Amino acid sequence: MKKIMKCVGSTIAMLSMMIIGLALAGCGGGSSGGVVAGGLSSQVVSGTAAAGAPLSGSVSIKDSSSPSKLKTAVIGSDGSFAFDVTDMKAPFVLQANGTSGGTVYKLHSYAGGTGIANTNPLSDIIVAGAAGVDDPATVYDSADPAILQKVGSNLSSTVATVQQKLQPLLALYGAEQTNPVSSPFSANHQGLDGMFDKVTITLSGGVFTIQNAQSSAVICTGSVTNIANCSFSVGNMPSVTVAPVAPATVAAVGGSGQVTLTWSAVTGATSYNLYYATSPGVSKTTGTKIANAVSPYVHTGLAAGTTYYYMVTGVNSVGESAASPEASATTAAAQPVPTAPAAPTNVLATGGTNQVTLSWAAVSGATSYNVYYSTTTGVTKTNGTKISNATSPAVQAGLTASTTYFYIVTAVNSVGESTASTQVAATTLAVVPSPTVPAAPTGVTAVGGANQVTLTWSAVSGATSYNIYYATATGVTKTNGAKITNATSPYLQTGLVAGTAYFYIVTAVNSAGESVASAQATASTSAPAINGAALYTQYCFSCHGNLGPRTAAQVSSAIASFGAMSQFRATGSTPLSDAQIAAIAASM
Repeated sequence: MKKIMKCVGSTIAMLSMMIIGLALAGCGGGSSGGVVAGGLSSQVVSGTAAAGAPLSGSVSIKDSSSPSKLKTAVIGSDGSFAFDVTDMKAPFVLQANGTSGGTVYKLHSYAGGTGIANTNPLSDIIVAGAAGVDDPATVYDSADPAILQKVGSNLSSTVATVQQKLQPLLALYGAEQTNPVSSPFSANHQGLDGMFDKVTITLSGGVFTIQNAQSSAVICTGSVTNIANCSFSVGNMPSVTVAPVAPATVAAVGGSGQVTLTWSAVTGATSYNLYYATSPGVSKTTGTKIANAVSPYVHTGLAAGTTYYYMVTGVNSVGESAASPEASATTAAAQPVPTAPAAPTNVLATGGTNQVTLSWAAVSGATSYNVYYSTTTGVTKTNGTKISNATSPAVQAGLTASTTYFYIVTAVNSVGESTASTQVAATTLAVVPSPTVPAAPTGVTAVGGANQVTLTWSAVSGATSYNIYYATATGVTKTNGAKITNATSPYLQTGLVAGTAYFYIVTAVNSAGESVASAQATASTSAPAINGAALYTQYCFSCHGNLGPRTAAQVSSAIASFGAMSQFRATGSTPLSDAQIAAIAASM
Protein backbone atom coordinates (compact mmCIF):
# COMPACT_ATOMS: atom_id res chain seq x y z
CA MET A 1 0.00 0.00 0.00
CA LYS A 2 2.89 2.38 0.82
CA LYS A 3 4.42 1.83 -2.63
CA ILE A 4 1.05 2.58 -4.29
CA MET A 5 0.69 5.81 -2.27
CA LYS A 6 4.24 6.87 -3.16
CA CYS A 7 3.51 6.32 -6.86
CA VAL A 8 0.25 8.27 -6.63
CA GLY A 9 2.02 11.11 -4.81
CA SER A 10 4.79 11.31 -7.40
CA THR A 11 2.30 11.23 -10.24
CA ILE A 12 0.24 14.03 -8.68
CA ALA A 13 3.42 16.14 -8.22
CA MET A 14 4.38 15.67 -11.84
CA LEU A 15 0.86 16.46 -13.07
CA SER A 16 0.86 19.59 -10.90
CA MET A 17 4.09 20.86 -12.50
CA MET A 18 2.76 20.05 -15.98
CA ILE A 19 -0.46 21.99 -15.29
CA ILE A 20 1.59 25.00 -14.09
CA GLY A 21 3.76 24.84 -17.22
CA LEU A 22 0.74 24.58 -19.52
CA ALA A 23 -0.99 27.45 -17.75
CA LEU A 24 2.10 29.65 -18.16
CA ALA A 25 2.40 28.68 -21.81
CA GLY A 26 -1.25 29.41 -22.38
CA CYS A 27 -1.05 32.93 -20.91
CA GLY A 28 2.24 33.74 -22.61
CA GLY A 29 4.25 34.06 -19.37
CA GLY A 30 6.21 30.92 -20.13
CA SER A 31 8.18 32.52 -22.96
CA SER A 32 9.89 35.26 -20.91
CA GLY A 33 12.72 35.34 -18.35
CA GLY A 34 13.76 31.69 -18.27
CA VAL A 35 11.06 29.43 -19.69
CA VAL A 36 10.14 28.65 -23.27
CA ALA A 37 6.58 27.55 -24.06
CA GLY A 38 6.47 23.78 -23.72
CA GLY A 39 10.07 23.79 -22.36
CA LEU A 40 11.82 23.55 -18.98
CA SER A 41 12.13 26.52 -16.64
CA SER A 42 15.51 27.81 -15.47
CA GLN A 43 13.88 30.02 -12.79
CA VAL A 44 12.98 27.50 -10.08
CA VAL A 45 12.48 27.44 -6.32
CA SER A 46 12.68 23.84 -5.03
CA GLY A 47 13.16 21.97 -1.79
CA THR A 48 12.14 19.11 0.43
CA ALA A 49 9.16 19.14 2.80
CA ALA A 50 9.80 16.68 5.63
CA ALA A 51 9.67 16.22 9.36
CA GLY A 52 11.65 12.98 9.50
CA ALA A 53 9.38 11.30 6.99
CA PRO A 54 8.31 13.26 3.88
CA LEU A 55 5.16 15.36 4.22
CA SER A 56 2.16 14.11 2.29
CA GLY A 57 0.30 17.14 1.02
CA SER A 58 1.13 20.32 -0.88
CA VAL A 59 3.36 23.38 -0.78
CA SER A 60 2.27 26.89 -1.76
CA ILE A 61 4.49 29.83 -2.65
CA LYS A 62 3.71 33.56 -2.57
CA ASP A 63 5.79 36.33 -4.09
CA SER A 64 6.34 40.03 -3.27
CA SER A 65 3.93 41.40 -5.85
CA SER A 66 0.97 43.55 -4.79
CA PRO A 67 -1.24 41.65 -4.67
CA SER A 68 1.01 38.64 -4.27
CA LYS A 69 0.93 35.80 -6.78
CA LEU A 70 0.25 32.30 -5.49
CA LYS A 71 1.24 28.91 -6.83
CA THR A 72 0.75 25.44 -5.34
CA ALA A 73 2.59 22.16 -5.95
CA VAL A 74 1.84 18.66 -4.71
CA ILE A 75 4.64 17.22 -2.53
CA GLY A 76 6.37 14.20 -4.09
CA SER A 77 6.62 10.86 -2.31
CA ASP A 78 10.22 11.70 -1.40
CA GLY A 79 9.19 15.10 0.02
CA SER A 80 10.39 17.06 -3.02
CA PHE A 81 8.61 20.00 -4.61
CA ALA A 82 9.47 22.69 -7.17
CA PHE A 83 8.02 25.91 -8.60
CA ASP A 84 8.58 27.80 -11.80
CA VAL A 85 8.92 31.42 -10.60
CA THR A 86 9.65 33.02 -13.97
CA ASP A 87 6.61 35.29 -13.74
CA MET A 88 6.89 35.93 -10.01
CA LYS A 89 8.72 38.58 -7.98
CA ALA A 90 11.28 37.64 -5.30
CA PRO A 91 11.55 37.28 -2.35
CA PHE A 92 9.13 34.41 -1.67
CA VAL A 93 7.44 32.83 1.35
CA LEU A 94 6.38 29.15 1.33
CA GLN A 95 3.84 27.16 3.34
CA ALA A 96 3.69 23.34 3.43
CA ASN A 97 0.49 21.64 4.58
CA GLY A 98 0.42 17.89 5.11
CA THR A 99 1.00 14.95 7.38
CA SER A 100 4.12 13.03 8.38
CA GLY A 101 4.09 10.00 10.63
CA GLY A 102 0.45 10.62 11.50
CA THR A 103 1.05 14.24 12.60
CA VAL A 104 -0.49 17.21 10.78
CA TYR A 105 2.03 19.94 9.94
CA LYS A 106 1.84 23.51 8.68
CA LEU A 107 5.46 24.53 8.02
CA HIS A 108 7.00 27.63 6.48
CA SER A 109 10.13 28.60 4.60
CA TYR A 110 11.66 31.51 2.69
CA ALA A 111 13.54 32.03 -0.60
CA GLY A 112 15.37 35.24 -1.48
CA GLY A 113 15.37 34.16 -5.13
CA THR A 114 15.71 30.99 -7.14
CA GLY A 115 17.31 28.02 -5.35
CA ILE A 116 16.55 25.79 -2.38
CA ALA A 117 13.86 26.56 0.20
CA ASN A 118 13.25 23.49 2.38
CA THR A 119 10.18 23.37 4.62
CA ASN A 120 10.72 21.57 7.91
CA PRO A 121 10.21 22.23 11.63
CA LEU A 122 13.45 24.26 11.91
CA SER A 123 12.73 26.39 8.81
CA ASP A 124 9.39 27.20 10.49
CA ILE A 125 11.18 28.54 13.59
CA ILE A 126 13.77 30.40 11.49
CA VAL A 127 11.13 32.28 9.42
CA ALA A 128 9.34 33.39 12.61
CA GLY A 129 12.59 34.41 14.31
CA ALA A 130 13.83 36.34 11.26
CA ALA A 131 10.47 38.14 10.94
CA GLY A 132 10.28 38.84 14.69
CA VAL A 133 6.77 37.34 14.94
CA ASP A 134 5.26 34.64 17.14
CA ASP A 135 3.59 32.76 14.29
CA PRO A 136 5.25 32.33 10.87
CA ALA A 137 1.81 31.81 9.31
CA THR A 138 1.28 35.59 9.61
CA VAL A 139 4.28 36.13 7.30
CA TYR A 140 2.74 33.80 4.70
CA ASP A 141 -0.80 35.11 5.09
CA SER A 142 0.17 38.75 4.56
CA ALA A 143 3.04 38.18 2.13
CA ASP A 144 3.91 41.79 2.93
CA PRO A 145 6.97 42.79 0.83
CA ALA A 146 8.40 44.81 3.75
CA ILE A 147 8.14 41.79 6.09
CA LEU A 148 9.67 39.52 3.45
CA GLN A 149 12.57 41.95 3.05
CA LYS A 150 13.02 41.89 6.84
CA VAL A 151 13.13 38.09 6.82
CA GLY A 152 15.76 38.21 4.06
CA SER A 153 17.89 40.69 6.03
CA ASN A 154 17.77 38.60 9.22
CA LEU A 155 17.79 35.11 7.73
CA SER A 156 21.56 34.42 7.83
CA SER A 157 22.00 35.59 11.43
CA THR A 158 18.90 33.65 12.56
CA VAL A 159 20.18 30.45 10.91
CA ALA A 160 23.58 30.95 12.60
CA THR A 161 21.88 31.42 15.99
CA VAL A 162 19.83 28.24 15.56
CA GLN A 163 22.96 26.28 14.53
CA GLN A 164 24.90 27.65 17.50
CA LYS A 165 22.19 26.95 20.11
CA LEU A 166 21.39 23.47 18.74
CA GLN A 167 25.01 22.54 17.95
CA PRO A 168 25.24 19.58 20.38
CA LEU A 169 22.01 18.12 19.01
CA LEU A 170 22.86 18.76 15.34
CA ALA A 171 26.35 17.35 15.84
CA LEU A 172 24.89 13.99 16.91
CA TYR A 173 23.65 13.63 13.35
CA GLY A 174 26.54 15.32 11.52
CA ALA A 175 24.25 18.24 10.67
CA GLU A 176 25.96 21.08 12.53
CA GLN A 177 26.93 22.73 9.22
CA THR A 178 23.56 22.12 7.52
CA ASN A 179 21.39 25.16 6.78
CA PRO A 180 17.81 23.89 7.39
CA VAL A 181 16.48 26.34 4.78
CA SER A 182 18.98 26.35 1.91
CA SER A 183 21.29 23.30 2.21
CA PRO A 184 20.61 20.26 -0.01
CA PHE A 185 18.28 18.10 2.09
CA SER A 186 16.73 14.67 1.61
CA ALA A 187 14.09 12.80 3.60
CA ASN A 188 16.43 9.80 3.94
CA HIS A 189 16.58 9.50 7.76
CA GLN A 190 20.22 10.66 7.76
CA GLY A 191 21.78 13.90 8.88
CA LEU A 192 19.21 16.61 9.64
CA ASP A 193 16.35 14.35 8.61
CA GLY A 194 17.64 11.67 10.99
CA MET A 195 17.40 14.25 13.81
CA PHE A 196 13.77 15.03 12.85
CA ASP A 197 13.06 11.29 13.30
CA LYS A 198 14.24 11.43 16.92
CA VAL A 199 12.76 14.73 18.15
CA THR A 200 9.44 16.54 18.01
CA ILE A 201 9.50 20.26 17.30
CA THR A 202 6.47 22.44 18.04
CA LEU A 203 5.86 26.19 17.81
CA SER A 204 2.87 27.56 19.73
CA GLY A 205 2.12 31.01 21.10
CA GLY A 206 5.57 32.26 20.15
CA VAL A 207 7.36 29.50 22.11
CA PHE A 208 9.20 26.70 20.35
CA THR A 209 9.89 23.38 22.06
CA ILE A 210 12.19 20.55 20.98
CA GLN A 211 11.56 17.25 22.77
CA ASN A 212 13.12 13.81 22.79
CA ALA A 213 10.60 11.82 20.76
CA GLN A 214 11.16 8.70 22.86
CA SER A 215 11.25 10.16 26.38
CA SER A 216 9.32 13.41 25.77
CA ALA A 217 12.07 15.18 27.75
CA VAL A 218 12.53 18.82 26.73
CA ILE A 219 15.85 19.37 25.00
CA CYS A 220 15.42 23.05 24.12
CA THR A 221 12.70 25.65 24.59
CA GLY A 222 12.42 29.39 24.32
CA SER A 223 10.86 32.39 22.66
CA VAL A 224 10.96 32.23 18.87
CA THR A 225 11.83 35.93 18.81
CA ASN A 226 14.73 35.42 21.27
CA ILE A 227 16.27 32.12 20.14
CA ALA A 228 19.73 33.04 21.48
CA ASN A 229 18.45 32.84 25.06
CA CYS A 230 16.61 29.55 24.81
CA SER A 231 17.14 26.87 27.47
CA PHE A 232 19.09 23.80 26.28
CA SER A 233 19.50 20.48 28.16
CA VAL A 234 22.20 18.23 26.75
CA GLY A 235 21.19 15.37 29.03
CA ASN A 236 17.76 15.12 27.38
CA MET A 237 19.13 14.58 23.86
CA PRO A 238 18.33 11.23 22.19
CA SER A 239 21.03 8.66 21.78
CA VAL A 240 22.22 8.20 18.20
CA THR A 241 20.36 5.37 16.56
CA VAL A 242 21.15 6.06 12.92
CA ALA A 243 24.10 5.15 10.74
CA PRO A 244 26.63 7.97 10.36
CA VAL A 245 26.85 10.14 7.27
CA ALA A 246 29.69 9.61 4.79
CA PRO A 247 33.01 11.38 5.45
CA ALA A 248 32.90 14.67 3.55
CA THR A 249 36.54 14.88 2.47
CA VAL A 250 39.22 12.29 1.80
CA ALA A 251 42.84 13.05 0.84
CA ALA A 252 45.47 10.61 -0.40
CA VAL A 253 49.22 11.23 -0.71
CA GLY A 254 51.53 8.73 -2.41
CA GLY A 255 54.92 7.69 -1.08
CA SER A 256 57.49 4.93 -1.47
CA GLY A 257 55.42 1.73 -1.50
CA GLN A 258 52.66 3.42 0.47
CA VAL A 259 49.75 5.87 0.44
CA THR A 260 48.78 8.06 3.41
CA LEU A 261 45.04 8.71 3.75
CA THR A 262 43.28 11.33 5.85
CA TRP A 263 39.56 12.10 6.11
CA SER A 264 37.19 14.36 7.99
CA ALA A 265 35.71 12.96 11.20
CA VAL A 266 32.01 12.03 11.19
CA THR A 267 29.86 12.68 14.24
CA GLY A 268 28.47 9.44 15.64
CA ALA A 269 30.95 7.20 13.82
CA THR A 270 32.78 4.73 16.05
CA SER A 271 35.08 3.40 13.35
CA TYR A 272 35.86 3.71 9.67
CA ASN A 273 36.25 1.31 6.74
CA LEU A 274 38.55 1.86 3.79
CA TYR A 275 37.89 0.42 0.35
CA TYR A 276 40.57 0.54 -2.32
CA ALA A 277 41.29 -0.63 -5.85
CA THR A 278 43.75 0.06 -8.65
CA SER A 279 41.05 1.38 -10.97
CA PRO A 280 38.62 4.29 -10.49
CA GLY A 281 35.03 3.85 -9.36
CA VAL A 282 35.89 1.92 -6.20
CA SER A 283 32.84 0.84 -4.17
CA LYS A 284 32.00 -1.39 -1.24
CA THR A 285 31.43 -4.16 -3.75
CA THR A 286 34.48 -3.72 -6.01
CA GLY A 287 37.02 -2.46 -3.46
CA THR A 288 39.25 -4.34 -1.05
CA LYS A 289 38.12 -3.56 2.49
CA ILE A 290 40.31 -2.40 5.38
CA ALA A 291 38.22 -2.33 8.57
CA ASN A 292 38.76 -0.15 11.66
CA ALA A 293 41.06 2.31 9.90
CA VAL A 294 42.15 5.44 11.77
CA SER A 295 42.94 8.80 10.13
CA PRO A 296 45.72 9.34 9.16
CA TYR A 297 46.06 5.80 7.80
CA VAL A 298 49.27 4.65 6.10
CA HIS A 299 48.56 1.93 3.55
CA THR A 300 51.87 0.10 3.09
CA GLY A 301 53.19 -2.76 1.00
CA LEU A 302 51.94 -1.28 -2.26
CA ALA A 303 53.37 -1.68 -5.75
CA ALA A 304 55.70 1.07 -6.93
CA GLY A 305 54.54 3.54 -9.57
CA THR A 306 50.89 2.49 -9.22
CA THR A 307 47.75 4.60 -8.77
CA TYR A 308 45.39 3.49 -5.98
CA TYR A 309 41.78 4.65 -5.58
CA TYR A 310 40.08 4.95 -2.17
CA MET A 311 36.77 5.70 -0.50
CA VAL A 312 35.93 5.77 3.22
CA THR A 313 32.77 4.95 5.18
CA GLY A 314 31.76 5.74 8.74
CA VAL A 315 30.50 2.94 10.97
CA ASN A 316 28.55 2.72 14.25
CA SER A 317 26.30 0.19 15.96
CA VAL A 318 23.47 0.97 13.56
CA GLY A 319 25.36 0.43 10.37
CA GLU A 320 27.74 1.78 7.75
CA SER A 321 27.48 5.12 5.97
CA ALA A 322 27.40 5.74 2.26
CA ALA A 323 30.72 6.07 0.47
CA SER A 324 32.83 9.20 0.74
CA PRO A 325 34.06 11.04 -2.37
CA GLU A 326 36.80 9.01 -4.09
CA ALA A 327 40.46 9.96 -3.64
CA SER A 328 43.51 8.65 -5.43
CA ALA A 329 47.30 8.76 -5.16
CA THR A 330 50.23 7.22 -7.01
CA THR A 331 53.07 5.48 -5.21
CA ALA A 332 56.64 6.52 -5.95
CA ALA A 333 58.45 4.83 -8.82
CA ALA A 334 60.66 1.88 -7.93
CA GLN A 335 64.14 2.90 -6.78
CA PRO A 336 67.18 0.99 -8.06
CA VAL A 337 68.76 -1.40 -5.56
CA PRO A 338 71.77 0.43 -4.07
CA THR A 339 75.26 -1.00 -4.42
CA ALA A 340 78.56 -0.20 -2.77
CA PRO A 341 80.31 2.71 -4.53
CA ALA A 342 83.31 2.41 -6.84
CA ALA A 343 86.83 3.17 -5.64
CA PRO A 344 87.81 6.88 -5.77
CA THR A 345 89.94 7.99 -8.72
CA ASN A 346 92.29 10.92 -9.41
CA VAL A 347 93.69 10.76 -5.88
CA LEU A 348 96.44 13.35 -5.36
CA ALA A 349 98.78 13.92 -2.38
CA THR A 350 100.86 17.08 -1.88
CA GLY A 351 103.35 17.64 0.93
CA GLY A 352 103.68 20.79 3.00
CA THR A 353 105.04 21.99 6.32
CA ASN A 354 104.16 19.15 8.70
CA GLN A 355 101.13 18.34 6.54
CA VAL A 356 99.86 16.50 3.46
CA THR A 357 96.90 17.65 1.35
CA LEU A 358 94.79 14.90 -0.25
CA SER A 359 92.18 15.34 -2.98
CA TRP A 360 90.08 12.96 -5.10
CA ALA A 361 87.21 12.94 -7.57
CA ALA A 362 83.68 12.52 -6.18
CA VAL A 363 82.21 9.01 -6.50
CA SER A 364 78.58 8.54 -7.60
CA GLY A 365 76.44 7.12 -4.78
CA ALA A 366 79.05 7.75 -2.06
CA THR A 367 77.86 9.39 1.15
CA SER A 368 81.30 9.63 2.82
CA TYR A 369 84.96 8.71 2.37
CA ASN A 370 87.64 6.96 4.45
CA VAL A 371 91.38 7.66 4.23
CA TYR A 372 94.01 5.08 5.25
CA TYR A 373 97.68 6.09 5.64
CA SER A 374 101.05 4.75 6.66
CA THR A 375 104.72 5.76 6.56
CA THR A 376 105.56 2.61 4.61
CA THR A 377 104.42 1.75 1.13
CA GLY A 378 101.74 -0.88 0.50
CA VAL A 379 99.10 0.69 2.75
CA THR A 380 95.79 -1.25 2.92
CA LYS A 381 92.51 -1.03 4.81
CA THR A 382 93.98 -3.57 7.21
CA ASN A 383 97.43 -2.10 7.98
CA GLY A 384 96.70 1.62 7.43
CA THR A 385 95.57 4.12 10.04
CA LYS A 386 91.94 5.02 9.27
CA ILE A 387 90.49 8.52 9.04
CA SER A 388 86.67 8.35 8.70
CA ASN A 389 84.32 10.83 7.07
CA ALA A 390 87.07 12.65 5.19
CA THR A 391 86.12 15.28 2.59
CA SER A 392 88.14 16.36 -0.43
CA PRO A 393 90.41 18.28 -0.17
CA ALA A 394 91.54 16.82 3.18
CA VAL A 395 94.52 18.31 5.03
CA GLN A 396 96.29 15.94 7.44
CA ALA A 397 98.31 18.09 9.83
CA GLY A 398 100.73 17.45 12.68
CA LEU A 399 103.00 15.21 10.58
CA THR A 400 106.74 14.71 10.93
CA ALA A 401 108.95 16.90 8.74
CA SER A 402 110.87 15.34 5.84
CA THR A 403 108.80 12.15 6.02
CA THR A 404 107.01 10.30 3.21
CA TYR A 405 103.41 9.27 3.87
CA PHE A 406 101.43 6.75 1.79
CA TYR A 407 97.66 6.94 1.29
CA ILE A 408 94.61 5.10 -0.10
CA VAL A 409 91.01 6.41 -0.16
CA THR A 410 87.71 4.46 -0.10
CA ALA A 411 84.11 5.55 -0.79
CA VAL A 412 81.26 4.60 1.58
CA ASN A 413 77.44 4.42 1.43
CA SER A 414 74.65 2.54 3.21
CA VAL A 415 75.55 -0.68 1.38
CA GLY A 416 79.21 -0.70 2.31
CA GLU A 417 82.74 0.46 1.55
CA SER A 418 84.42 0.46 -1.87
CA THR A 419 87.71 -1.14 -2.74
CA ALA A 420 90.79 1.01 -2.19
CA SER A 421 91.96 3.67 -4.59
CA THR A 422 95.42 3.57 -6.13
CA GLN A 423 98.08 4.35 -3.51
CA VAL A 424 99.58 7.85 -3.56
CA ALA A 425 102.46 9.33 -1.56
CA ALA A 426 103.75 12.75 -0.51
CA THR A 427 106.73 13.94 1.54
CA THR A 428 106.46 16.66 4.14
CA LEU A 429 108.85 19.61 3.83
CA ALA A 430 112.13 19.82 5.74
CA VAL A 431 112.29 21.93 8.86
CA VAL A 432 112.89 25.60 8.01
CA PRO A 433 115.20 27.31 10.56
CA SER A 434 113.86 30.34 12.34
CA PRO A 435 115.05 33.58 10.77
CA THR A 436 117.86 35.65 12.40
CA VAL A 437 118.66 39.34 12.23
CA PRO A 438 120.71 39.98 9.05
CA ALA A 439 124.31 41.15 9.09
CA ALA A 440 125.25 44.81 8.54
CA PRO A 441 125.58 45.82 4.89
CA THR A 442 129.13 46.11 3.51
CA GLY A 443 130.66 47.93 0.57
CA VAL A 444 128.68 51.09 1.30
CA THR A 445 129.82 53.94 -0.99
CA ALA A 446 128.57 57.49 -1.41
CA VAL A 447 129.14 59.69 -4.52
CA GLY A 448 128.20 63.37 -4.48
CA GLY A 449 126.58 65.28 -7.32
CA ALA A 450 124.65 68.44 -7.95
CA ASN A 451 122.31 68.64 -4.96
CA GLN A 452 122.33 64.83 -4.67
CA VAL A 453 124.24 61.80 -3.35
CA THR A 454 124.17 58.28 -4.82
CA LEU A 455 124.51 55.42 -2.30
CA THR A 456 125.33 51.79 -3.11
CA TRP A 457 125.93 48.70 -0.95
CA SER A 458 126.27 44.96 -1.23
CA ALA A 459 123.18 42.75 -0.76
CA VAL A 460 122.88 41.04 2.64
CA SER A 461 121.70 37.41 2.87
CA GLY A 462 118.30 37.11 4.58
CA ALA A 463 117.51 40.80 4.31
CA THR A 464 114.08 41.74 3.02
CA SER A 465 114.64 45.54 3.02
CA TYR A 466 117.17 48.25 3.96
CA ASN A 467 117.15 51.46 6.00
CA ILE A 468 119.42 54.52 5.43
CA TYR A 469 120.32 56.97 8.17
CA TYR A 470 122.06 60.29 7.26
CA ALA A 471 123.27 63.57 8.76
CA THR A 472 125.47 66.59 7.82
CA ALA A 473 127.88 65.84 10.66
CA THR A 474 130.12 62.84 11.05
CA GLY A 475 129.25 60.10 13.54
CA VAL A 476 125.74 59.38 12.22
CA THR A 477 123.83 56.63 14.09
CA LYS A 478 120.36 55.03 14.05
CA THR A 479 119.50 57.39 16.88
CA ASN A 480 120.69 60.78 15.54
CA GLY A 481 120.36 60.21 11.80
CA ALA A 482 117.38 60.97 9.60
CA LYS A 483 115.83 57.63 8.53
CA ILE A 484 114.92 56.49 5.01
CA THR A 485 113.04 53.12 5.05
CA ASN A 486 112.72 50.45 2.34
CA ALA A 487 115.68 51.83 0.36
CA THR A 488 117.15 49.84 -2.53
CA SER A 489 120.71 49.93 -3.88
CA PRO A 490 121.65 52.07 -5.72
CA TYR A 491 119.73 54.78 -3.86
CA LEU A 492 119.69 58.38 -5.17
CA GLN A 493 119.01 61.02 -2.53
CA THR A 494 118.04 64.29 -4.15
CA GLY A 495 117.14 67.81 -2.99
CA LEU A 496 120.33 68.26 -0.98
CA VAL A 497 122.22 71.50 -0.25
CA ALA A 498 124.99 72.26 -2.74
CA GLY A 499 128.59 72.17 -1.57
CA THR A 500 127.65 70.23 1.59
CA ALA A 501 129.13 67.05 3.07
CA TYR A 502 126.61 64.29 3.98
CA PHE A 503 127.35 61.24 6.18
CA TYR A 504 125.53 57.87 5.81
CA ILE A 505 125.07 54.46 7.43
CA VAL A 506 122.93 51.57 6.07
CA THR A 507 121.12 48.73 7.95
CA ALA A 508 119.55 45.48 6.71
CA VAL A 509 116.04 44.38 7.86
CA ASN A 510 113.98 41.14 7.96
CA SER A 511 111.18 39.61 10.09
CA ALA A 512 113.66 39.00 12.93
CA GLY A 513 114.74 42.63 13.17
CA GLU A 514 117.26 45.25 12.00
CA SER A 515 120.99 44.75 11.67
CA VAL A 516 123.71 46.86 13.23
CA ALA A 517 124.85 49.82 11.17
CA SER A 518 127.28 49.59 8.27
CA ALA A 519 130.54 51.52 8.21
CA GLN A 520 129.92 55.24 7.70
CA ALA A 521 130.25 56.63 4.17
CA THR A 522 130.42 60.30 3.19
CA ALA A 523 130.08 62.44 0.07
CA SER A 524 129.79 66.15 -0.67
CA THR A 525 127.40 67.73 -3.07
CA SER A 526 128.89 69.89 -5.87
CA ALA A 527 129.51 73.65 -5.32
CA PRO A 528 126.81 75.87 -6.74
CA ALA A 529 127.25 76.98 -10.38
CA ILE A 530 128.70 80.55 -10.88
CA ASN A 531 126.84 82.99 -13.19
CA GLY A 532 129.75 84.86 -14.79
CA ALA A 533 127.56 87.17 -16.86
CA ALA A 534 125.70 88.29 -13.75
CA LEU A 535 128.99 88.98 -11.96
CA TYR A 536 130.30 91.04 -14.94
CA THR A 537 127.08 93.02 -15.05
CA GLN A 538 127.22 93.56 -11.27
CA TYR A 539 130.87 94.59 -10.96
CA CYS A 540 132.34 95.55 -14.40
CA PHE A 541 129.80 96.65 -16.96
CA SER A 542 129.21 100.12 -15.52
CA CYS A 543 132.93 101.08 -15.98
CA HIS A 544 134.03 99.04 -18.96
CA GLY A 545 130.96 98.30 -21.03
CA ASN A 546 131.38 95.43 -23.48
CA LEU A 547 135.16 94.82 -23.64
CA GLY A 548 135.04 91.80 -25.89
CA PRO A 549 136.68 88.39 -25.19
CA ARG A 550 139.15 88.14 -22.35
CA THR A 551 140.97 85.26 -20.63
CA ALA A 552 140.89 84.60 -16.91
CA ALA A 553 144.61 85.55 -16.78
CA GLN A 554 143.86 88.89 -18.43
CA VAL A 555 141.04 89.60 -15.97
CA SER A 556 143.29 88.62 -12.98
CA SER A 557 146.15 90.83 -14.30
CA ALA A 558 143.78 93.80 -14.65
CA ILE A 559 142.58 93.35 -11.03
CA ALA A 560 146.16 93.20 -9.78
CA SER A 561 147.38 96.17 -11.92
CA PHE A 562 144.66 98.77 -11.73
CA GLY A 563 144.03 100.49 -8.43
CA ALA A 564 140.39 101.08 -9.30
CA MET A 565 139.89 97.30 -9.23
CA SER A 566 141.70 96.73 -5.92
CA GLN A 567 138.39 95.90 -4.15
CA PHE A 568 138.30 92.59 -6.10
CA ARG A 569 141.75 91.55 -4.84
CA ALA A 570 142.05 88.95 -2.09
CA THR A 571 142.57 91.76 0.41
CA GLY A 572 139.83 93.96 -1.03
CA SER A 573 136.33 94.57 0.21
CA THR A 574 134.76 92.37 -2.48
CA PRO A 575 137.32 89.66 -3.22
CA LEU A 576 136.66 87.48 -6.29
CA SER A 577 137.72 83.84 -6.27
CA ASP A 578 139.62 82.27 -9.13
CA ALA A 579 136.40 80.42 -10.07
CA GLN A 580 134.44 83.67 -10.18
CA ILE A 581 137.15 85.34 -12.32
CA ALA A 582 137.10 82.36 -14.70
CA ALA A 583 133.28 82.56 -14.96
CA ILE A 584 133.48 86.31 -15.72
CA ALA A 585 136.05 85.73 -18.46
CA ALA A 586 133.96 82.93 -19.93
CA SER A 587 130.94 85.21 -20.18
CA MET A 588 132.78 88.05 -22.03
